[in-house]
Amino acid sequence: MEVVPGLHTLPGVGPGVNCFLWLPRPGSPGDEGPLLFDCGMPWSGAGLVASLAELGCKPVDVRGIAITHDDIDHAGRLASLQAVSGAAVIAHRWEGYRLARDRWREPQHLAGPLRLAAWALEHLSSRWPHHPVRVDRPVDDGEAVGGGWIAVHTPGHTPGHASYWHPSSGVLVAGDALGRHRNGRLRSPMALFTEDSDEAARSIRKLAGLDPEVIVFGHGPALYHAGSTLRQFASGL
Repeated sequence: MEVVPGLHTLPGVGPGVNCFLWLPRPGSPGDEGPLLFDCGMPWSGAGLVASLAELGCKPVDVRGIAITHDDIDHAGRLASLQAVSGAAVIAHRWEGYRLARDRWREPQHLAGPLRLAAWALEHLSSRWPHHPVRVDRPVDDGEAVGGGWIAVHTPGHTPGHASYWHPSSGVLVAGDALGRHRNGRLRSPMALFTEDSDEAARSIRKLAGLDPEVIVFGHGPALYHAGSTLRQFASGL
C-alpha cells in the first residue's frame, strides 16, 4: 500500500509489524535508490521479498536499510538482508552497539499479561538468535540519511532509537517511539519493552514539534492530518 507518493507499506514481515520502502520515481530530486525502513521478523524473508517484488524491487536494488532500533520485530531479518543486498545499514550510533551484539535485549519481567508477552519474546529469541550486524552509516540526530530523509534521535524505547523525518512531504516514520491502537488512538511505546518512560515521553514531545502531516508506525495504521492529534497527545504526557 502506498502511504504517500513514494512511501509503501510492505506486508508479510510479521503479524502486526510494519516496515516501509521509500521508492521515489527515478531521477526525482534526492533519489539515491530504494530505502527500506526496518525489515521485520527473522522468518519474514519470503514475505519481504514478495512485497518488494510487487513494487518491481529486488533485494539487491535496496541501497539503504534504515533501522529504528534493534528489536527482533524490526531488525530480525537484517543480517541476512544485509548479506544478500549489500545495502548500507543506517542506525543511530548508540543503537549500533546493540546491532553488533550476539543477543537480543531482554525485557523487564512484569506480573500479569505482560509476563506472557515477555515469555513469548524469550521463546522467539531462543529460536531465532541475534546475528551481529555492522552499521555502515551511524547517524546522529538531524543527520541526513538519503532521499530527503533525516534521522531524529528518539530515545526511551531504547537509548539509540531513531525515527525518520521527511520534511518536504511531512512524513514521519516513528518506529516504536510512538504507537497507534487499532481504534485509532495514539499510545506511548509498550512499557514492557521501554527502557526509560520519561525519556520516551520527551521523545514524543520532540516529534510533536516537527508537526508531521502523516505518521507511520512500527505497529498500527498510518495517521493522516497528524499534527494536532500528536500535539494533543504529547501535551497530556
